[in-house]
Amino acid sequence: MAYVGATPAKIPLTSSDLADSIVTADKLATDAVETAKVKNLNVTNAKIAASTIDVTSKITGVVPAANLGSGTASSSTYLAGDSTYKTISEYDDDKLQSNIALLGFKTAVNGSLAKYNLQDQIIDEYEDNSGIDTGNSTNEFLLSGAYVGQTGTNPTGATSTDTSVAGYTTLVLSAASGNLVIGSSGNVDVLVVGGGGSGGNSYAGGGGAGGLIYKAAHALTAQTYAWVTGAGGAGVTSNSVGNVGADSTWTDASASVEFTAKGGGGGSKENNTGTDGGSGAGAGHHTTNATSEIQSAQSGDSGTYGFGFDGGQGVSGPNYNPGGGGGAGSVGAAGTTSASGNGGTGKDMSAIFGTAVGDSGWFASGGGGAWTSEGTSVAGTASSGGGTAGGTGIPGGDSSAGAANTGGGSGGTCHGGNSGAGGSGIILLRYADGAFETTGLDLTLQSTANTASSAATKADLIMLMENAEGTATINTDIKGYVTADGGSNWTEGTLVDEGSWGTNKKILAFHDATVTSGTDMRYKITTHNQSAGSKETKIHATSIGWR
Repeated sequence: MAYVGATPAKIPLTSSDLADSIVTADKLATDAVETAKVKNLNVTNAKIAASTIDVTSKITGVVPAANLGSGTASSSTYLAGDSTYKTISEYDDDKLQSNIALLGFKTAVNGSLAKYNLQDQIIDEYEDNSGIDTGNSTNEFLLSGAYVGQTGTNPTGATSTDTSVAGYTTLVLSAASGNLVIGSSGNVDVLVVGGGGSGGNSYAGGGGAGGLIYKAAHALTAQTYAWVTGAGGAGVTSNSVGNVGADSTWTDASASVEFTAKGGGGGSKENNTGTDGGSGAGAGHHTTNATSEIQSAQSGDSGTYGFGFDGGQGVSGPNYNPGGGGGAGSVGAAGTTSASGNGGTGKDMSAIFGTAVGDSGWFASGGGGAWTSEGTSVAGTASSGGGTAGGTGIPGGDSSAGAANTGGGSGGTCHGGNSGAGGSGIILLRYADGAFETTGLDLTLQSTANTASSAATKADLIMLMENAEGTATINTDIKGYVTADGGSNWTEGTLVDEGSWGTNKKILAFHDATVTSGTDMRYKITTHNQSAGSKETKIHATSIGWR
């Protein structure tokens, strides 16, 4: 472009030569302004239009922590909403772990479960010993769903057991014979009853009851005892004297007979004398001579603690009524001119053995004398204890058999009738709960293996314990251990009291104990300074968890 007038000197322009807004964006070529030409701090927030910077692609690198908030930024802090750095607090899940274990315990009880698994945790409520390593545990005794330190085993080999009397177990030896294994010493209350005698045939006297022996607190030692339960005397079907019941015996391992309860006497028939027995038999028609009891004449404890009574006499004149058989509680009644004699009473043992055995707890009553056809006679009766009444009427007039396992004598029969068999005998042994155990011993209770899905380095232990006697000091009288490598390395945790779950019952636990890495998870609980009657600690349930 040509100039009018003189050409201006070639002097560089400065910013002061340019009016504001003269250089617009469209006057600048693309990328014409270099970053080196822009002074620091010349581009201010006011010069930047809103939403004109793409923060995703235009801003790179790390924003200094100090530009984000106040405080110290580190791997153990976080930026809080108030723009300050705060220390990270690890979540304490101890209570959650304990609550899960308690729920597991309740589930086990309600479902009658023994040991069962949760995710990275097992629960054992001790319904049985399936979760316990008995080879590595010592003095572990499972009693009513809890482990306690004691030894010994209850007797085995009984025909059956009865626990109807609170606090006691009664061993019922009612089979013809058998062996009872005693694993450790203990005292028992012993009842031995011989088989009852049968009544005679033909206007006959009642059979005598089997002899009865009762001894309290009899000592048994660790051995195998043999028993024989006497059968009742067989009934008779012809004009004859009744049969004697068989003896019941209790014999130790050296073949020494400790108790013999004699079988009951066989009832007399008319004009004949019956037989002696544990309790004597009743005299028959036209016979005055009753038979005698022989139980008290037995040697040793069999006589000292034995019971038996004579049979009742008959009447030598009209109506010639026979007598009743003797019982363990009284003599058989003598016949009178108007009635045959009643059987002797039995012995009530229900206060000791309850009513589930014998004849509602009664044993060894005698059989009644038979009815006779002369005059206005009535048959003799029998009382509680397994004996039966005399037969009534001719022809026939049978009597019933004595009750099984009572030792009761059967009644005599009329002319042409059949007498029932005497009741079989029985042996009962009653012992108090724990009688064959030694209590107050230190316990080591170790679990079986539990396989973790991945290697664990931390473990928790939670238990329900009871101060059955005295008070256990935590981490002194009761301790807990965990392992993740099958017991090669045990870690003792520091137990803490996390509350009560009943009277004298505590929740003890430790959490996040460090263990040598492994997948074979086990726990071990030990009790110390235990003493019978003064410090006895029970473990009711245990849970082990890991991560």
